[in-house]
Amino acid sequence: MDLLGYILFIFAGLFFGLFGSGGSIIIIPVLIYIFKIPIYEATTYSLLLVFLVSFFGTWKHIKTRNFNINNIIYFALPSLLFTCFSRAFLFPSIPTDIPYFNISKHTALMILFSIIVFFCGISLLKNRTIYIHINLKVLLVLMGVFVGLLSGLLGVGGGFIIVPSLIIFANMNIKESAASALFVISLNTCLALVLEVTVFQFKFDFLFISYILISGLIGLILGLKLLNKIDVDIIKKMFSISLLFLSLGILIIELL
Repeated sequence: MDLLGYILFIFAGLFFGLFGSGGSIIIIPVLIYIFKIPIYEATTYSLLLVFLVSFFGTWKHIKTRNFNINNIIYFALPSLLFTCFSRAFLFPSIPTDIPYFNISKHTALMILFSIIVFFCGISLLKNRTIYIHINLKVLLVLMGVFVGLLSGLLGVGGGFIIVPSLIIFANMNIKESAASALFVISLNTCLALVLEVTVFQFKFDFLFISYILISGLIGLILGLKLLNKIDVDIIKKMFSISLLFLSLGILIIELL
């Protein structure tokens, strides 16, 4: 089972390389279901791995000139602020057992996770740009707030929301949105990790981290190489279908 887990971490890195996101969608379930790590520890390990992989991926995108900082600052700043708020205050305030629904905190967060991923996958299947009567900078700020909340709650980078949003609303292609997503993800997860280490005194198993990091980087390098060789429309469809299958898988596991 551990070997299967490391193989899946390679796929997580592949997702980051190809799509600029989606790796945490694999990382979280693998840590919880295969390595039997509780959800709080799993989200923290995910934050560390996602930060390291996304930082390396951002650097690679800058070298290949896929990265454009324009407008991303309006997304990044509110995302950082609400990542801090969500991780430091919102996550600890959720009760272990959710009243009225008779489910655990773990199950509630994983179901929320799967629903959001599912709708992000659906949104990418529609090949169109949406024009709305709101300033793009205001929209990016609102998206940043939402992604920041999710990053703190679920230990994810939020790229599965960033990428579809930038494609649909900001009219970016998959390469530009992937590079932008990795940049924002690296900032978000870095801040959340600083909180974990300084405020909550979290202790990492660095031997375990080294194994999963190596697996993730192998996948990332493969993904970045494939990104410049595969048609962007094909990559977009692959990403949307992968999101749909992964979200349904998580939902089925939690409901059963």
